[in-house]
Order: sequence, then structure tokens, then C-alpha cells
Amino acid sequence: MVSRRAGALVALLALVVAGFVGAPFLAGTAYAHASLVRANPANNDTLKRPPSRIILYFSEAIEPDLTQIQVTDDKKTRVDDNQTTFDSKDDTFASVGVKTLDPGLYFVRWSNVSHVDGHNYAGSYPFIVLNSDGTFPAGVSFDNAQSETNGGGLLPNNTDVALKWIALISLAIVAGAAFFLLAVVRPAASFLEDADYHRAIDAAERWVINLAHVLLPLSFITSAVLILLTVNRFQTSTTLWEYLTTLRTGRYRGFELILLAVALAGADLLYLGRTKRLRNIGLATLLGASAGAMLMYSLVSHAAVGKGQFWAVGSDFVHLVASSTWLGALVMLPTLIRWLRWQFDDDTQRFLYLANAADRFSIVAGISVIAILATGTFNGLTQIPNPDAMVHTTYGKVLLAKLALLAPLLAIAGVNAFVLKPRLVSVIDGLYQRGGSGSEDAQSGWSRQLASLQRLLPITAAIEAALVIAVFASVAVLSQAATAKGEVAQQQASQTKATKFDQAATQGDLKLTLDVTPNRVGVNQYDLTIQNADGTPSTTVTEARLRFNYDDVPGAVGPSELILIRFSPGDYRGAGAYFSQPGNWRTDVTVKRSDADDATHAFVLPVGKAAASTTANQGGNFDLPFTVFNWNEVAGAMLALAGAAIILYREQLRWLRQPGYRIGVAIATALMLSGAVLAFGVHSHTGQGNQRVGNPVPPTADSVAAGKTLFQNNCIVCHGIDGRGDGPSAASLSPSPTDFRQHTPLHTDPQFFSFVANGYPGSAMPAFRKAFSDTDIWNIVNFLRAAFSDAPTQ
Repeated sequence: MVSRRAGALVALLALVVAGFVGAPFLAGTAYAHASLVRANPANNDTLKRPPSRIILYFSEAIEPDLTQIQVTDDKKTRVDDNQTTFDSKDDTFASVGVKTLDPGLYFVRWSNVSHVDGHNYAGSYPFIVLNSDGTFPAGVSFDNAQSETNGGGLLPNNTDVALKWIALISLAIVAGAAFFLLAVVRPAASFLEDADYHRAIDAAERWVINLAHVLLPLSFITSAVLILLTVNRFQTSTTLWEYLTTLRTGRYRGFELILLAVALAGADLLYLGRTKRLRNIGLATLLGASAGAMLMYSLVSHAAVGKGQFWAVGSDFVHLVASSTWLGALVMLPTLIRWLRWQFDDDTQRFLYLANAADRFSIVAGISVIAILATGTFNGLTQIPNPDAMVHTTYGKVLLAKLALLAPLLAIAGVNAFVLKPRLVSVIDGLYQRGGSGSEDAQSGWSRQLASLQRLLPITAAIEAALVIAVFASVAVLSQAATAKGEVAQQQASQTKATKFDQAATQGDLKLTLDVTPNRVGVNQYDLTIQNADGTPSTTVTEARLRFNYDDVPGAVGPSELILIRFSPGDYRGAGAYFSQPGNWRTDVTVKRSDADDATHAFVLPVGKAAASTTANQGGNFDLPFTVFNWNEVAGAMLALAGAAIILYREQLRWLRQPGYRIGVAIATALMLSGAVLAFGVHSHTGQGNQRVGNPVPPTADSVAAGKTLFQNNCIVCHGIDGRGDGPSAASLSPSPTDFRQHTPLHTDPQFFSFVANGYPGSAMPAFRKAFSDTDIWNIVNFLRAAFSDAPTQ
């Protein structure tokens, strides 16, 4: 009989092993989640004119109630208006207004909390406002100006990782052990006599109850402490109650605590239940609440960031459930083998029960491993934006460490599944299932092998469990560390140089100086200085207005206007997103005066592309969360994997009658073939012989010109001027708009006609059949062929 003290000892041993093998992962000093990827003014910027607003962009969605921006001078006196504002259309944006700044050194200090995972983050950086003549103020420099634009290290705090790790492992062991009871112990003992059956089931239930009463409170306490630490780090007055009731992450973490308590109540019911029905309800409650707690964890993980949240969170949840199932089974199996040594007087019953349990354990572990590998691959594709990020980001390096742990883990699991377990079943079958019909030498050999296997299997299972626990260490680090996407965005932002526009022009008796920062697609600050001929500020200006026109494609983008706000005599400012395309923008400055005629001058601004940003809500919740593969390839891979799993475990289908077994194998074969067709045969990008076959409209110069006009008026907002898929709306679309330079040579004209007329499934491409005539669509196709391939016009 296993006592409660033994259960506590097992739990403590598991956690000690976890701490020992996972110690190398516990490094780093700070969070890095909703990290700063773009700012205006930028870090170490020098400004000829003081800014009217500080504009920040972060790598993830932020909680507005927990985000602050402060601007201080070198004496730490605040010079902002204490009114941090946000954008309902871009949840990575934050801004604050500032007072009129004198020349000097200033600091932007910001703090935020990720809307997705609830991690807090803070940083600061300096900028200098220069004298009016462009010189540095006396005694002002960046020499003693400390900046922290990425918040320090990219690995999480040791304490946080340890708490998350203990919480995850504790919950995983209990949930997996409960599932082992349901899927392995009970079915494996079904052939036993009633007394032996109840003895086996009661013992396994006590193991689960003991583990639950030790580990579930431990998981609850560590999760609660992690919540308290999180709230304590907020740089706002938000209380614990406000966090748990009003914020997304707080609500999910509060639900996680409730579900842990419910799971413990299920274990109590399993212990106190006097009837089989009550115990079944208790076991179901324990399993359901544990799974719910895992789902809460996935909902505040990195999987919930970005597009395709439904699939990413689902994959993360399945990954955690499969890992828990495997770990719990590995913890229970050695205990079962040890218990069987002295619980049955009849060796036949004992060893047949062991063979049944080992066979079912092999199925549970094998399916868990398949699910872990499939979802792990899916999660990796979701979190790693490009191959370089695997080796050049902290997240990628930790993921590589996790993969390094998986190699020996899969090796020992393969030995257990394909060598030791089959040998155990074969030996038991030879000794007992066939009535001991072998020779005396064979019987003696089988007995020695059985004794050896009984000693070896618990050892290999313990090694396998220790490696799984070590893998959970990397999971704890990954869940708390900076995302690879955020780190890549930081790197790209740091490499993107600002292309400020600063130009002066004389118009009549006025000198007009226009300063646009950062002069990129998106939000910019516009500063206009208006001076008289003698250099003094003009005091008779009644209105200063900017009018923006896109010069590269006249008429493709409608004009827009901005009336500037007067800050001081001759100093007019404004901000906004008026540049929607990279390229040349003609900006007409109009100055109205009370004592003279209006003055107008046209500046031509070479506007650059928007700086890197990773908006948290790019794409829909049901989009594919990565672009490396399409839906056909993903669905095909999943179908093929399901078919392969059935083939791999076809021997376990032998209990079916012959027609059923054949049908099962036939279904598996069909799944594999269907998967191959989807992955490799549907929408394959192969060159076509004569791509224009089926196009009734000749590609004349007039047809191409008409198609070009339609393209410019309707398509560049997504596909861009050059057809590269980089239009102003491209960043918010998933999958990204087609790059015609790559795709045009790979499709026929009728295929492109269908894409334009009917839209493209699984993308944001709309159907234009009602908006355009068939001839219009063919003209667009002819333009695409002429502009983005080597096909000549007629």
C-alpha cells in the first residue's frame, strides 16, 4: 500500500530532479516582451525643433491602463502633459504630449504590460533639443545619458522561471497520472477477478490522490506567488483585485487558480467517494479542471500573440496536454511495476496485468510523442519568424536547447517503446499466455529475461521522465522569455535609419523651413518654421496648411491636408499618418497672412518604408499563424501523420474483426494519400507551358494600359506600386499579399482571372467579379503578365 508520505516523496523527488537538470536554463535578469521597436524622437536623437509629442511603437499589444510614458529633463522634472494616449486601431501604439521644450537634454521613460501574457516591461532613452542655430546647448551631451531601449536581458528572471516550472510540472504530473489511471490501469486490469481488480484500481487511485494532494497545492501556491510578483512590478497603482477582474491576463490567471482548486476538489471526491459513480465524477472533475488550467496557461502564452490565435493557442494546448500525459504515465509506470512485485500471489495474473499495462502505456506514450512532435513543429513555425531567428535570437537558442534535450529523450523513448516493451510482452506471452508450453531451457531463459526487464524498465522510465522534466524547464524559460518576433523587430528597428526631411526655401519675403520626422510611411511629425527675410519669426500668419499628393502614381492615392497648430511666433506643428506609400510625395505648404498675399511652396519628400513593427492583431484569429507553408500543406501533413500513426499502431487494431481491421488500414492509407495530394499536388507552383492559353483578350498596349490604371486604382493599397506585396495595408493582412514578381511566372492567365474575379481562398483578397467586367479583369491579367514577367505586349 502506497502511503501519503510515499506520494509526497515521489513529488519531492520529481521536483529535485527537475531543479537539478534544469539549472543551466535559469539565467538572465529581466523580462522582454512588449519591447520598444520604434520611437519618435528616437534614442539619442538630436532635434533642431522640440517635439510636440513622443510616439512609441511596441512589439506586442499593450494594456493601456498599465502603460505610462514620462518625459523628464536632466533634473528629472517632468515636462510631459501626463496624458498618455492610445490608438484603437493599433494596440502597439502609445503617445504622450510634451510642453514647449527649451534646448537641453531630455529622457523618455516608459513602462508597459503586455496585453497577451501580462509581463511588465520598462525602458528609457535620451534625446537632445538643439539651439535654434543647430548647435548643442552648453554643457549638454549624451556622455552621461544612460539609455535602456530594450530593457536589458532577453531571458527572464530566475525566480519567475522556477515558479512557472514548478507550477507546470506539478500540474502535468497530476493530470498525466489521472489519465494513466483512466486509460491504462483500469482497462489493463479488466480481466482480473473482482477482488484483484478492485485492489489494483484502489491502489492506483491512491497514487493519484496522493500526488494531487501534494502537487496541486504546490502548483496553486507557485502560480499565486507569480501573480503577486507580476502585480508588484506594475509601475501603476493597479491592485491585485483590479488585475484579476479587469485585465485579460489577470482574468485568465485567476481562472487558472480556480480550476486548480476545482481539480483538487475532484481528487477529494475521488478519495471520499463511496460509490464507483462518485469516484468517476471525481476523476472526471480532476481531469477536466486540470485540462482547463492548461488551457488558461496557453491563453496567456506567446501563442496568443499575432494572427491565427485559435490554431496557435490550440496547438500550444495540445502540446502541453500531450507532454503532461507522457510525463504522468512515466511517473506512474515504475510505481505500478514495483507494486505488482508483491501484490499478486498468482504470477500469471500479475504478469499478464503488467503486459497489458505496458502495452497500453506504449500506445499512450507513442500517441503523445506524435502529438508533441507535430504541435512542437507547428509552434516553432509560429514563433520563429525566419530561419536566422533560430540561431540569432535568445528565444531561438533556448528552443535549440529544448531540441537538444529531445534527441536523447526520443532515443530512450524509442528503446522503451520498440525494444524493451515488446520484449516484455513477448516474454510474458511465452511464460504465461501460452500456458508455459516451451521447453525447460526456454522457460528458464524467459524467466531470467523477465527478471532483468522488471529491473530495467523502471530505470529507463525514470530516465525518460527526468528528460521530460528537463524539457519542461525549457518550456518554462520560453514562456517567460522574449519572443523571437519581438527580438527580430528590435533588431530590424535598430538597423532602420531615420530619413528625416529638413529643407528650407524662400517664397517671396518669407523663408519656409519644413522638418518631417521620421519621414516614413505611418505617423510623422511635421514642423514648419516661418521667418521674415531678416530671420525674425513671422507674426502675421493666420493659417499654415500642408497638402499631400503622391507623385509616383498621380491619382492613385487621394490628396490629404493638415492644418498646423501654432506653438509660438513662426513655429507651427502637427502630426499624423498622411504618407500611405513609400515614394515621392509633393507637399504643398500654404501660408495665409493678415498683411500680405498667401505664400505657397511645394516640397518633394522622398518618403521611406515604415519601420519594422509586429502588431499583435495582424490577421484574423483563424488564419494560419505563419507563412512558411499554406493550408494545403499543413492539412496534408496532418492527414499524412494521422494515417502514419494508424499504420504504426495497426497491431493494436487486431481486436477488431477482420473487416474492421482492413477498413482501419484502408482509412489510414487513404489519409496518407490525401495528405500527400494536398501537400504536394494542390496549388503547386510549377511552371506552365503556354500560360496565356484561355485568355480571350490580346495583350495589346491599350489592354495593358487599361489594366495598369485598374491596378493602380484598386490594387496597390495591398500589393504595392511595384507589385511586391508591400502596400500600406500589407502589414495588417495574413497571409501577406502576393508578390507578383515571384508568382506571375508560375500561374496561367485563367488562374489569375479566377483569383481576381473570385478572390483567393484563405486570404484577404476580395472578389472583383461584380466590380469589374470580364474584359477589365483580363486587362488586369495582361498588365500583370507584362509588368511582372518577361512576356511582351503586342
